[in-house]
Amino acid sequence: MNSLADKFASGIARLTPFGKRNGDPLTDIKATTRWVENLPIGDAFKCQQAIFNEIKRFNENSTQYTKDRLAIFMLLDEKSRDLQDTLVRQYLRNPRMSRPVESQLWHAVYGLYWEIARGYHTLVLHLARETGKNQQEGMIPLLTLRAIRTFGQLLKWRAIRYLPAGEKLWLRLHNLYRIAESENFQRQSQRAYPDDASECSCETAYLHILMVNLADSGTLYPKQLDMLDRWLCGWHGMLRLDNRLDTNVHNFVVDLSADHGPRRVRKPDVDKPLRFWATADLLQNLHELRTALQEGGSPAQLGLTENARITESLELLEYLQHQWASLTAREQRRAPRASIKRLVDVTHGISAIVNQIKAADTPANNASPYGMGLNYNEADDVAVYGFITDRTRERVSHLHLPATPSSPDVERWVMHDESECGYGAMVESRDKDWLRVGALIGIKSHDARQWQIGIVRRLSRVNDDSSSVGIETLVETPTLAMLYDTATPGYTVNGFDNSGASLPHPCLWLAGSAGADNVIIDPVHFTPGKVFQVHGAAERKFIALNSPLERSEGWMRVAVEPVNL
Repeated sequence: MNSLADKFASGIARLTPFGKRNGDPLTDIKATTRWVENLPIGDAFKCQQAIFNEIKRFNENSTQYTKDRLAIFMLLDEKSRDLQDTLVRQYLRNPRMSRPVESQLWHAVYGLYWEIARGYHTLVLHLARETGKNQQEGMIPLLTLRAIRTFGQLLKWRAIRYLPAGEKLWLRLHNLYRIAESENFQRQSQRAYPDDASECSCETAYLHILMVNLADSGTLYPKQLDMLDRWLCGWHGMLRLDNRLDTNVHNFVVDLSADHGPRRVRKPDVDKPLRFWATADLLQNLHELRTALQEGGSPAQLGLTENARITESLELLEYLQHQWASLTAREQRRAPRASIKRLVDVTHGISAIVNQIKAADTPANNASPYGMGLNYNEADDVAVYGFITDRTRERVSHLHLPATPSSPDVERWVMHDESECGYGAMVESRDKDWLRVGALIGIKSHDARQWQIGIVRRLSRVNDDSSSVGIETLVETPTLAMLYDTATPGYTVNGFDNSGASLPHPCLWLAGSAGADNVIIDPVHFTPGKVFQVHGAAERKFIALNSPLERSEGWMRVAVEPVNL
């Protein structure tokens, strides 16, 4: 009897949608609410992954589009937002985290956005096809807005990792906007989520994504992309899409039938579904914001993010003015590029660069084993011929490569293009978790001894194994200098200083024109106005640190001025 009852219960379970179980959050909206309320508090990652799993299960098994099913999905999306924001903050506040931790966080954030976008996309397409037949068609504007915004987050998080769009994200996004236009609700203002500070429309959300993409050229830090994303929320009223081109006004265009983002207006094909817009009003607003900041205004007072610094806000605003300018006013390349194939040695980080410059300054031991000051092959030529032959010179030039490339800190890259300002390269990047925009590198030709300072300015991950890298090289030749702290007097034991105050800090000294010198140091040693005694820099005994010229992960470039003590 029990066996028969078990079989009957098992058969019912198989017929129940999603294989419902006790406490299944997908049973109904009440069960979903109870399940969310019972999630463990204090572990954002675990809670986020639990909701991710349920949304994924919903997408993989959903065949019903009832009002209750729709409410379940929307509730799971809404309840995931705070958890998602927590993980996003962890990611953005820890730019130097290890590659495994970064990968885990990125995939968690991106994975949830993907499942939410996937769910809304499916729901919108279904309801759009069932227009006039489905009681939930009144939800299409809200669902489309949420779908568009989530696709924007997918594109943003791919840009944060310098990945191409892929996954036909642009085509899917364009298709969502075309549905909004076809149903004539693209400009209907609504609050996408109950906790949103303001309303927006499908058109403004779509334009928001297009503007972020125009600003992203592989040169922004993740924090800058996030800051830009937040700034744009306050600039929606300055942008509007048009179906017809006005050559005197419009400067950007997007093709709704193409799997790519926006472009500058050049020669539009009128037979394609194109949408145009202008950025003149927005550019004027950026100019006013920069002026206000330069006159002492704070970012928070001007409607920018509260945590933004004035310096980084000015830098980003200037960058946006170039990226969003018209074709005639856009930023021009500082120097022409030439295609090359050049082998160079590369090292990264202050410590590694200091070590390589120190090794390059140490005389190489190329003497022969007989102490004659000549290599054995050269000595043999001298003994036989009385001079060194060209064949031996060529052989020795290969034998006497600098010893630094054998260092584990040095990699060998092939540069593909070169200009007066830097290089472009395609490099293997699978194991290079340090390779990010703003990374400080030392760079030199493989057969040279003099190192240059380079900064990674552009990065685009072509695939899992390789990345396209743009490197700016500084004009100044770096020299090694030691900075001794003068602020705290030391104490001595048996004549030796034991306070640690006099322990030197290595720096990279960059001698500028007209005495405008600057140094690259570890940020932990920076204090405005701090005085150091200098060893290794010509004609400098004491210096004071001035304003930072540039900073990134693990390094800072600071102007210095001489001090008389």
